[in-house]
Amino acid sequence: MARGRAAGYDDQREAILQHAAALFARSGYPATSMNQVAEACGLSKATLYHYYRDKDAMLVAIAEGHVSKLRALVDDIGAQSAEARNGQRRLPELFDETAWRNLEEAGLSRLTTTPDLEAGPAEAAVVLQDYYDDGSG
Repeated sequence: MARGRAAGYDDQREAILQHAAALFARSGYPATSMNQVAEACGLSKATLYHYYRDKDAMLVAIAEGHVSKLRALVDDIGAQSAEARNGQRRLPELFDETAWRNLEEAGLSRLTTTPDLEAGPAEAAVVLQDYYDDGSG
C-alpha cells in the first residue's frame, strides 16, 4: 500500500520551484546545479530529489505553471461576449505579452538568451517538447 503525501508537500514543491527559478535567472539554467537549488531551499540534496527527479523536471514544472496561467487567460478572454471583446487588443498580442511577463516574473526570460537557447522562445519550446517526447515528462 502506497503512503500518502505529507501535509505541505505541494507547498514545498512550489517553494522549490521559486528558488530554482531565481537561481536559473541569476546564474542561468545550465550553470545551476541541484546542489545549489537544495542549498537555497535549505534542504538536503536527497530531500530535493524526493520532490523533483532532476533539474529538467523543475524547469518543466515552472514552464507548465506559466502555461496554465496563459490557458486561464485565454479561457477568460474566450468566455467574454463579443461586445466585451470589441476594442481589446488581438488575442495573439495579449498572449505574447502575457507569456513574456510570466517568464520574467519567474526569472526565466533569461532562458531566451542562454547559449543553449539562442534561438529564443521557439527553441525553448523545442527543448520542452523534446523533454516530453523522450518520455521524461
